[in-house]
Amino acid sequence: MASLKRKLVKYRIWLRELFRFCPISKLKVDRENLFLVCGHRGSPVNEPENTIPSFERALREGVNSLELDLCVTKDKEVILWHDWNPDELVALIREKGIEPDVAYKPDFPAPFSGLRNKTSELTLSEIRKYFNYVKKGESHSVNAHIPTFREFIDWIKDKKQVKYVFLDIKVPKDEKELILIILDQLNALIKEFNPTTNFIVETFFTEVLQIAKGKYPDLNYSLDVEIPPGFIFLPRRHSTIKVAAKNQNNVAIIMRPRQITIANWMTFRRVIWYDVRRKLRLNKKQSTPRIDFLIGCTINDKREMECLIKSGINGMQTDYPRRLDNLANKYKLKK
Repeated sequence: MASLKRKLVKYRIWLRELFRFCPISKLKVDRENLFLVCGHRGSPVNEPENTIPSFERALREGVNSLELDLCVTKDKEVILWHDWNPDELVALIREKGIEPDVAYKPDFPAPFSGLRNKTSELTLSEIRKYFNYVKKGESHSVNAHIPTFREFIDWIKDKKQVKYVFLDIKVPKDEKELILIILDQLNALIKEFNPTTNFIVETFFTEVLQIAKGKYPDLNYSLDVEIPPGFIFLPRRHSTIKVAAKNQNNVAIIMRPRQITIANWMTFRRVIWYDVRRKLRLNKKQSTPRIDFLIGCTINDKREMECLIKSGINGMQTDYPRRLDNLANKYKLKK
């Protein structure tokens, strides 16, 4: 009977919250700590993602941080590219142009061409020759330059506006050892170029995180959290702060769920509301490592951005940097 009562309470709360967009009775805006206005792959609503023009556009739109995707080629080059395997579900969706908001879609080689392979099975020259981007609604490649990680670090080395760069590592867990190629290169490039920015290493895989931290324990890390599909009646089970604390990471990143999660926005804001309070409690304990940032990704709706700021989030990755920067200025957030 007690179990049934608990379930009914959960269902009642879920239904009540379903019809409340941003039920915040007391603002929790965090003006003391740095707020990260992060250009997700730069400014992909205007330029091809993960390209230098996209990052330059994001800087003009007011970011103080950038997010980029990193893959490794067969000849051990680290490149700015999102899709490790063009035949994975997310890559196929992106190839069809279904990914919302962004202006361009990836252009992969045709099936059975012998070139539609994982990045780790192709050389840099092959990827640059056969992979690119197409503007949605058009059919021809835009011939954007796919940068190497070295080219990016050389570009950003003196961009003092950029406080942090999020490195979204696309290395899958079955090739987890390739993370060290990326981090070895990061270490060497930092020594060579001495960039003014800091770096945050992101992965979805515990196996990749463990290898990375085993050799480079002093970097900033996040084990990113995705909210599963279906009905979520207990949002705290998907706490990214809990995951960060368990893995002793100083950054906690959680993905905003899409339509396959029922009431996706309501579920997401409830997780953030819980995590803001949990982060404050953890950071008061001197026995636990401090969590510096609670980050939401990818947040593009203005009303959602504003609600999350009111909730006390520490930053967002967005495809619309200017939109988020305007709100950060409105609420006088520390940038």
